[in-house]
Amino acid sequence: MRTRIFCAHAGGQGKTTVAQIVYAAAHAKGIDLRLASADFIDESGSSKLGRLFPNAVEELGTGPSVSLVKDANDMNANIRYWDALGPLFLRGGYIIDMGANVIDQVLRWGEIRQAPKLLASRSAPPVDVFLICKAEQRAVDDMTDLVRRFSDQTSLPVENIYICLNEQGGSFEGLNIRARLASVIGGTNRTNVVFVEIPMCSSELWVPMEQNYSSAQKVLAMDENDIPKELGVDFWSVLSGMQELKVWFAEIQRRLYASSVI
Repeated sequence: MRTRIFCAHAGGQGKTTVAQIVYAAAHAKGIDLRLASADFIDESGSSKLGRLFPNAVEELGTGPSVSLVKDANDMNANIRYWDALGPLFLRGGYIIDMGANVIDQVLRWGEIRQAPKLLASRSAPPVDVFLICKAEQRAVDDMTDLVRRFSDQTSLPVENIYICLNEQGGSFEGLNIRARLASVIGGTNRTNVVFVEIPMCSSELWVPMEQNYSSAQKVLAMDENDIPKELGVDFWSVLSGMQELKVWFAEIQRRLYASSVI
């Protein structure tokens, strides 16, 4: 019942995609996880993860508003805001989708609240972090910083760091990301660092799924006759699209299980 945090150095890296896939893969193995999001909430009152899984996500937002802090004249309001994470860490079994603009706040909260010591005293479940990046040059430097900050364990008691290489944006060949992270990884004493390659999904259904906020778990469980209405696609694309989606998900499951993610 460990806690799994999903984050990225910037938006658009695919962290919510990886979070929902890990959730679906765990569910396929009979493991029921809870969902939470510390990310931007749109006018509907939901985060991206919340729209993928309606009424099933605990929405934490992105911190107190500037006006609220100013009106309350309380410089510690930001720290108290993230105390809402405490019960989640103590309970465990959560997937937490964390926005790029939230990471600094949460790490500072954990350090000030001495979260590693407090959670250890309460025998809280382990914490794993999933760092997601696409094949972009800047991602290497940013990923190095995140690995260092999470592995020092001064903010959160992180047991495993999974560096998820999202191939949806292209191949990582030539970036040499493993070698460039070697010095940082070699300096981690208590944190295990694992690379997980997330293959590109070539299914015709993927883009409509993202546009309609339809999770992979939902679409994979649907009757093929209902998919055209759900996704607004032509019936002729359904059979081949579903086949490619199933093959892709099965391969991701294999990689996640092999990496002991689940």
